[in-house]
Amino acid sequence: MRLTFLLCSCIAVRASWIDEQTPTAARTDPTTGYTLVFSDEFDDARRSFTDGHDTKWTAEDRPGVTNAALHYYNSSTITTADGKLAIASKREWAKWTEYDAQGNPYHFERPYQSGLVSTWNKFCFTGGVIELSMQLPGSPNRGGLWPAFWMLGNLARPGYLTSTEGMWPWSYDTCGTSKEAVQAAAGQAASACQGGRGRGSPEIDIIEAQPGDYVLRYSNVPHVDGTRRDVQLGRPQISSSLQVAPGIADSLRAISPAMPQDGNWYPDLFPFGGDAYGGLNATENPRMINNYWYGQLIQEDPPLWQDGLSVTWQHSERYYQQQTIIRTEWEPGQYIRWYNGEGELMYEITQEMLNARPGAADAVPQIPYEAMYLILNTDISPRWGWNGCDPQSPCSLANPGFCSADSQLTCTDCGNPGCLLCPEATTWLADLCRELDATNPVAFQIDYVRIYQNPSKGHSVTCDPPGLETREYIDANWEKYTFNPFVNEAPLSMVQRGGGVCLANSDCQGSQQTEGTCKNGSCVCPAGWTGPQCLSPCAGDYAGPCTAPSDASLVGTVSPAPSMLSGDDSTTTTTPSSETNAPIDDDSFAVPTGSGWVAVVILLVVWGL
Repeated sequence: MRLTFLLCSCIAVRASWIDEQTPTAARTDPTTGYTLVFSDEFDDARRSFTDGHDTKWTAEDRPGVTNAALHYYNSSTITTADGKLAIASKREWAKWTEYDAQGNPYHFERPYQSGLVSTWNKFCFTGGVIELSMQLPGSPNRGGLWPAFWMLGNLARPGYLTSTEGMWPWSYDTCGTSKEAVQAAAGQAASACQGGRGRGSPEIDIIEAQPGDYVLRYSNVPHVDGTRRDVQLGRPQISSSLQVAPGIADSLRAISPAMPQDGNWYPDLFPFGGDAYGGLNATENPRMINNYWYGQLIQEDPPLWQDGLSVTWQHSERYYQQQTIIRTEWEPGQYIRWYNGEGELMYEITQEMLNARPGAADAVPQIPYEAMYLILNTDISPRWGWNGCDPQSPCSLANPGFCSADSQLTCTDCGNPGCLLCPEATTWLADLCRELDATNPVAFQIDYVRIYQNPSKGHSVTCDPPGLETREYIDANWEKYTFNPFVNEAPLSMVQRGGGVCLANSDCQGSQQTEGTCKNGSCVCPAGWTGPQCLSPCAGDYAGPCTAPSDASLVGTVSPAPSMLSGDDSTTTTTPSSETNAPIDDDSFAVPTGSGWVAVVILLVVWGL
């Protein structure tokens, strides 16, 4: 009995969301006194984040689908080494196959590969302090990359657009009677007028970094003190944002890129000097309203908007040269505060600021109250940090289709000489191509992620907080959260326990566990640990049974997941069976169970030209 108790106690500690390598001094937040509830120090090399390999994070294997993305998310671009997580971005062609309901294949390709990793439906939390130590990728003076650290409500999955319909970025728990409120309730997939809580997936963007050497200059900008001033803000810069719905009514809102005027935006989010940005005396580390993003239309008829409450702030070039700590405080229903790498408050949004917006008082969104999860990624998109071009220049006129009427490059493959014909517009693109060299690509490097909470404030760690559960809805609507849903039958796989290729016991061990063994060329995991190389603690719902060593009788029967690197010929495609197209019974879905030793048939193809 005593032995059993000791074993269970050990597993309980290991099964927590806290990385054992987090220093003791970092277990309490020195500013708030909050307690550490989640950490990942990324100290173990060789971690894999492919679906089914890690209990905390899942890396995507699919194309980017928003913001005119030019990249394919490849889980192999996300690695750990030297105590850091690295998200590499590179110019390397990717091809992939998607299927329709009849099993017909459609083939696609893109010139760039990058990575996105998230804790979706694995680790969620409500409220607290979020701290990230990071080094941005590439050069501070060259645009082209879009590194980001952000959060979404668990009811939507990034890039899975059907999961966002009527969910993103709703944060509205009111059943009002005004025209605006009635229209909002009709557009919200699960509104408070339906007899329950108003549900959705709001978004908190902690950082979206935009390198480059461009300087934004504005004349005669209204200041909060009533004066008008000439202002400028140079790159590199970071935007930090709250994305919520419902937005300000169509007839009342500011239109980008014009600066908002009195009465058509949130009063405290004045273009320059407002309380949200630190007030009158915020002269160091310049920041101002992000007038290029006030949100977007999420419903055409009647028109419904979401609001992007966004600030742009200039930052030091050292963010690209060394690890920098970024901090955000989120108090559900009350406020969000963003701090820069120098520890200065850059931006604050309170519920009172939201309440003061123009329009009906019963159509105001709330500071997020939904359980949210973490996302790290680097995108490559012409809509972010790419230098423009002059469509009337002699070179552009001599090369039709090179530059669009709205001054955007239309030829975007930096390795294609035809895209570099006009040096005055594309010298930076050629330089970017050297950074994206597949043999030595730039990388977004993360030293650690930590979250602190105070349970007495109602903070929680779960994807299913009471009254705001998410798992039942996701299970009943699983196809909305799945890439290639006509051939893939679950959004996430149970984590494979052991079976990774090894030559020695050390290949199955890490900084936190030294008991994994290598038998017949495959890893066998000790109690409390999982993953192909036994590097993932048994935490959360996707770990599977972990109270005993992994089944030694199956050693050598499980192959490692095929590499998703371009040029790998080991992947295969499968035509969907007739069962794939059967009607979905909302009550019949269940997360797969078992030891996690089931071999995964790869249905997504990535290979090189």
